[in-house]
Amino acid sequence: MNRLPTKSKLTKYFPFTKKIGYKLTGSFLVAILFVLAVGLFFNLKMVQSNYSHLMNSEFQGILDAHEFAMKQYVTASETWSKHLADENELRGILSRSELSAANTEHFFMEHEVVFFESTFVNLLDNKGKVIYCSHQCEYLGNSFLGVELIRQVRRALTTKSAIVGDSDKFAFYAASPVFKKGSTTESIGFVIVGKIIDDNYLSNIQLGDDDIEMAIVRDRAVMASTIKIDGEPLIDIPLPYLEYLQLLKKTDAIIEITFSKQKYFVTAKNLVQMSGGMPGSILLLKPRKELESIESALFSQYMYLTLLSLVIIIVLGTVITRRLLSPVLNLTKASIEVASGKQGIRAEIQSNDEFAVLARNFNTMLVTIEEQHSFIQKQNESLEERVEERTQDLHLVMNDLKKLTVAVEKSPVGMVITDSMGIIEYVNPMFTELSGYSREQAVGETPRILQSAHTSEDKIKQLCQQVSQGHSWRGEFFNKTSHGQLLWHRVLITPITNEDGKISYYLGSIEDITEKKESEEKLIQQATFDTLTKLPNRFLAEYRLNQTLSAAQRDGKKGALLFLDLDNFKEVNDTLGHHAGDELLKRVAALLNNAVRKEDTVARLGGDEFLVILNHIQKREDAESVAGKIIKLVAQEPLIENCSIKVSASIGIAVFPDDATKTKKLMQKADTAMYVAKKQGKNRFSFFKDEDESTV
Repeated sequence: MNRLPTKSKLTKYFPFTKKIGYKLTGSFLVAILFVLAVGLFFNLKMVQSNYSHLMNSEFQGILDAHEFAMKQYVTASETWSKHLADENELRGILSRSELSAANTEHFFMEHEVVFFESTFVNLLDNKGKVIYCSHQCEYLGNSFLGVELIRQVRRALTTKSAIVGDSDKFAFYAASPVFKKGSTTESIGFVIVGKIIDDNYLSNIQLGDDDIEMAIVRDRAVMASTIKIDGEPLIDIPLPYLEYLQLLKKTDAIIEITFSKQKYFVTAKNLVQMSGGMPGSILLLKPRKELESIESALFSQYMYLTLLSLVIIIVLGTVITRRLLSPVLNLTKASIEVASGKQGIRAEIQSNDEFAVLARNFNTMLVTIEEQHSFIQKQNESLEERVEERTQDLHLVMNDLKKLTVAVEKSPVGMVITDSMGIIEYVNPMFTELSGYSREQAVGETPRILQSAHTSEDKIKQLCQQVSQGHSWRGEFFNKTSHGQLLWHRVLITPITNEDGKISYYLGSIEDITEKKESEEKLIQQATFDTLTKLPNRFLAEYRLNQTLSAAQRDGKKGALLFLDLDNFKEVNDTLGHHAGDELLKRVAALLNNAVRKEDTVARLGGDEFLVILNHIQKREDAESVAGKIIKLVAQEPLIENCSIKVSASIGIAVFPDDATKTKKLMQKADTAMYVAKKQGKNRFSFFKDEDESTV
């Protein structure tokens, strides 16, 4: 009797990955890992959800507290402004034909006990002009009737308060009319009690967690904040503007952002009591590091639990394999030897249980088979092997053919097969869906039925030459369907050769990529053009300027760069609102396009700054002529209806390659020349000179 194979020989025929012991161990491992992974996932989600609820509660509490504090300050300001307006001494000051600075200072020194820290007082005459500021201000002598709050107080002759824009900051304003002595309907002026909302204000009233940073925001601009970047105040919101607008619409929403290499939770809320519908909001940020610490600790716990589970499962699997499955292993060894064609093999019997009975019956069966079928086996061995091989080959071919047919018919890609001359012999259902041609209409035709006027004959010739040489061709066509619809198709054509190496037919695939193409074109448009004026944005302007500079150096041509900034644009925005400012920018963009040639470029850099690239000028006077034309158009055209604000343009001109040959340097010099034009009185242009860099 032959001996059973050794362990190494058994492994050769029966790898450990197929052994039942290892399968059981592997199954337990997979099950445990799955349970642990699911547990970790749901625990993380639960922790994140609970933490989000806590964050929402904390943020809402702080927002409500800030709103309450602002209301309290506004109420207090109303009380003090009305108190000052009722003072007879103030009536006497405003009743005089000329304001006495000494009397005014003395009056407010006597009443300074009523003011909080950093509170200021402004006096207006009966026409709304600022005649006194208790602090240094830029608008002394200017009219305040452009402020909606002051207009309301002047019309209603009653005390009102709101948050308004003061220079480049927000401020609390409480305004009261000062009535003529003995009258309640005739005003002689107005008193304003206010406080600037700045970084110090936010730092002094900061509520809640010390980790929470806050900012007061107007559109994208940060008016005040406790956030510092490299020691400097934050000047712009740290998240995309569209996300910020969505955040304001949901009062209890919290999002996550990455800002200054750190993750934050963010929420925002519109400020109440804003003057004249002016947009304003408060923004809160808190670092995510606390939640990350909790997540890290939870993940570490699960990792330790996973490692412990792996060790336990491996130990148990080894014990089961060696002790419980030893008889099965012996039977397996014997069956492998028998299957390999050896005779005289017997299974070893090492137990007295059911496995022992199975092993004895197995040995008996082997003896019987060897005695009864030895002769027949020798006679029919050759025939049976040939029949079995042929049968298996036939089944494989039929299965492969069936799978291929189903795959082609159900393919999400259009498939077409032509003969060696390009005549269509077969199309799948997806081809008929993409092309609009039925199978009956397509068979017998050539793929040229899809060709549109957008495909050149040179491209078709190149395709035919490549595939006729036995190479595959891959590319894109703007094809036309049977209904006349134009679609983008990605096409792959592969030549199929016969046993002699000659091309017998071609296999083609067609995929509709129209939506992808349209998306790509839309993304390119959004990335390179200004959404308001439809002009090229800064990115495209710098690219075109760089191309123009390279062409000028190559061809020995000259050109000019005009840097344009609108005069008094901020006054239009502050007085008439951003809608009027936007309309002004669009009309200026149209004027600029009409003032230059088609080969020139007009771009908007941002705000009220525009760039004009003049190609191939003969002399400096050509640029001077265009600049003068633009200044005249901007100054004379009625850009805004019913507006007394004079809008003009200041232009700086840099000539290339004389002034610079690099994009960044040329833009800096044109910008410098523009500031020289502004210093010289605005509504004019100035060519760059070397001495300008030391004066600006």
